[in-house]
Amino acid sequence: MSHHLQPLEEILREVLPDLQEPTLFQNMLRNYDGSCDWKLLQWSLKDLVEKFGDKKLPFRVGNHNKRTCVLQHHHWCVSPPLKPVQLTLQEFIDLQETKPNNMWYYCDYKHIKEWLGDNTEIIDSFNWLKFGIDNELGKDGMHSTIWIGSKGSHTDCHWDTYGYNLVAQIHGRKQWLLYPPNAPLIPVRLPYEESTVYSRFNIYCLSEEEKDCLLDIPDKPKLITLEPGDVLFVPNGWWHYVESLDQVNVSVNIWGKLKTDSRARVEEALVKLIIAKMGDYNQFPNKLTTFYTTEVECAVVERTQEEEQEKKAKLVPVKIPAKRAKPKPRTAAELAEEYPYYVKLLPDAKESEFKEFIEERRKRDKEKYPSEETSASGDYVPNPQYDSFFESLINALCHPEVIGKAAKILLERHY
Repeated sequence: MSHHLQPLEEILREVLPDLQEPTLFQNMLRNYDGSCDWKLLQWSLKDLVEKFGDKKLPFRVGNHNKRTCVLQHHHWCVSPPLKPVQLTLQEFIDLQETKPNNMWYYCDYKHIKEWLGDNTEIIDSFNWLKFGIDNELGKDGMHSTIWIGSKGSHTDCHWDTYGYNLVAQIHGRKQWLLYPPNAPLIPVRLPYEESTVYSRFNIYCLSEEEKDCLLDIPDKPKLITLEPGDVLFVPNGWWHYVESLDQVNVSVNIWGKLKTDSRARVEEALVKLIIAKMGDYNQFPNKLTTFYTTEVECAVVERTQEEEQEKKAKLVPVKIPAKRAKPKPRTAAELAEEYPYYVKLLPDAKESEFKEFIEERRKRDKEKYPSEETSASGDYVPNPQYDSFFESLINALCHPEVIGKAAKILLERHY
């Protein structure tokens, strides 16, 4: 058994973008004596409070009761609306002692560069070089995002259109539910969030119909609880739902680049064009159609230029000494076999374990008002800016398969 990290770092740099299944990395952020390699992991919550100082961060607010058991990205349907609050880390931690048990707070998806860009101590407290992330992105935390939440805070089920995801758990525990890309979880694009394709399933608070649908899905899910020091790799396109289990949870993540990102940007620009121009959607500035078509054109040009560079690169002969021939791409199973101390495969969730997970979230739905009943297959909690048919029309036109076909035709015929 090899505990030496250097070969693994080199391998991950080469193969991580091509891995096709979620993978757990353990012990990679710890030294041989058991101490934490990242200062961010060494710090206690008291230390973190000191490092964050009086910096105010926006926390979304929700609760577990029957009025607000709805998809977070449908927060507008809650009456009265739950508005974000500005809190320091100390104020957030203090709230865990005084807040009602049904309340949760979530400072999610905050780019460190934007919110903590002047805090060099935090930025320099961790890096992603051990995972093969290039020096430009991974040398520190500048290009990472941070997530701070209380028990019950969660990220609705979705998949990311750009890159692959590396998530490091710092404090507390988070439970992840993952499904492969082809799982029929009904993608929706309203409300629009660039690079995020939501599922119509409200995993946090399942209706009876949603529960039955999930149990009937042939694709086997994966369930994993991340502990401090764990790092989870999520391949591009994998559905995931995430929920905080402890009163204070802190995690950081980074998205690694993929060769397919430029193609994905074409598709996202098409989605944005359709949504922005088909309705008076107030999250977009009131700009001329040419503004959005120009975004599409720029994305197409970028993708076309990359394809030309790839073609030229293939024409250049590369001599590789026989003894140093490039190893074949490795699967997650092969990595786990060679580096069992660091790499763990995620098994499919046991049937009993998954049913228990589902029942816990079904109980939340049973406490809702009947008028707020949701459905996985029907028109549920519609966006008040649109009628239900218009929302269905947008989701049909912006379906990943439709947008993918449109992007393919555009790239083939226009350039």
